[in-house]
Amino acid sequence: MTTETTALTVNGNKDFQSNFMENGLKILRFLETAYHHSETYPVLSSPLELKQKLLNPDQLPQEGDESSKIVDEAIQAIFTGYCNVSHPQYYGYISPKPLPISVLGDLLAEGLNQTPGAWRAGPAATVIETETLRWLSQFIGYEDEFDKIPNGIFTSGGSMANASALKLARDTIIGRKVQDEGLVDSSFKPTVYMSQEGHFSIWKALDFLGLGRNCLRRIEVGEDARIDINKLEEQVQKDRKMGYKPICLVGTGGTSATGTVDPLDSLAQIAKEYGMWFHVDAAAGGVFANIPETRQYFKGINLADSVTLDPCKWLFVPFGIGCLLTKNGSELLKSFQASSHYWEDLSEPDLFQMGFPGTRQWRSLGLWMAFKHLGSQGYCQLLSHTLSVAGYLAETVKAHPDLELLQEPTLPVCCFRIANTTQHSFSLDQVNHLVQQLGVEKGNHYFTILDWRGTNFFRVSINNFQTQTQHIDSLIETIFSQLNSLNLNH
Repeated sequence: MTTETTALTVNGNKDFQSNFMENGLKILRFLETAYHHSETYPVLSSPLELKQKLLNPDQLPQEGDESSKIVDEAIQAIFTGYCNVSHPQYYGYISPKPLPISVLGDLLAEGLNQTPGAWRAGPAATVIETETLRWLSQFIGYEDEFDKIPNGIFTSGGSMANASALKLARDTIIGRKVQDEGLVDSSFKPTVYMSQEGHFSIWKALDFLGLGRNCLRRIEVGEDARIDINKLEEQVQKDRKMGYKPICLVGTGGTSATGTVDPLDSLAQIAKEYGMWFHVDAAAGGVFANIPETRQYFKGINLADSVTLDPCKWLFVPFGIGCLLTKNGSELLKSFQASSHYWEDLSEPDLFQMGFPGTRQWRSLGLWMAFKHLGSQGYCQLLSHTLSVAGYLAETVKAHPDLELLQEPTLPVCCFRIANTTQHSFSLDQVNHLVQQLGVEKGNHYFTILDWRGTNFFRVSINNFQTQTQHIDSLIETIFSQLNSLNLNH
């Protein structure tokens, strides 16, 4: 007896799932071109007509089209407005050129639709994700009490990791009854502390958690952009006298603006003294915590109750993966454990019980494969290279009489400005801003402007492990070329 399967027909096409291999190879070939020949595309293309389409999108298609035609259209559409992070002259924010093996890992995970959220939805995914968490902890030198429960959770990014950490801090310091009763009738007036250079995701998370943005105390920083310890203690003592309950101190392990790291060891002592949860937001720079060149800046990170990391920055994997590490995974489980009548409890390691999402993408396979491919030594070499290039830029700036360095780089972020010019039609701030705009418009370099205490600086982040010193020379040459064009035109 034979059983025939009747093919499903969509739009008159019985084979609407066909051409998978053909289209997949087309995409992979295009990715290979974009990756290995990145300088054939502008660093940033953002035409005006694309912005206009944002306000006037196409109507929903009523009839389907051939898959190969759609792939071609998608590729063409992307490259009309393309941020080319693979270009060695892309210096914007912290957007990496992803390692090819991590892209393949993401493809494999997405193609099989496995999730580490629940054991029965991805047993191998759960094991690999747990192993990757352990490797991250070891890579940054953050010791944990790993047992049967993972020492953290992967999230959609650093913002969700920070929100999860603040919920953990709230539940632990105020008491777990707050998870059921909330703060509506509570006598607690919680406060959270962070430097002015801390990330905006912290106050967004406080709003999200119902603690309110006003509970955040943003502490002044010194000339070195690190939190002022004396100002911090003054504020904590003042709040306690006024009846507030300090619950969390956030140290920044690499600011987005300058890459500065707070004095984490001192912050750990203050948090302990006042009974606060100590969280380190190291989304930007935590992966540098245990390599020789930068280890000294992160002294004290191992004393943190929790740490946020963003592998999609300097671990060179695609966007969409953040991580929260904590000393005790069982406390994280207590903060997020939940279930329903449709879910049969089989006492399996279901990681959805340790974070806010239920079913979620398996984004850690690409990172796991990257660790396997490079090893910790290979990763350290890539990180050391980015630091070396940033250091070269800083030395170049210091050697030039018309340039001024904001501060010595801690991470691969270097901020500097034009400090002397014969251009008198504009202020120095205007000159720096115009030079940046003209340099980006030319299409071969992308760097940003940092407003540091009312003064404009160029912000250059070495995100690409293939950026070399000759690219830095080209950047400096372009800056002065655009400066000269200002002088000629005015």
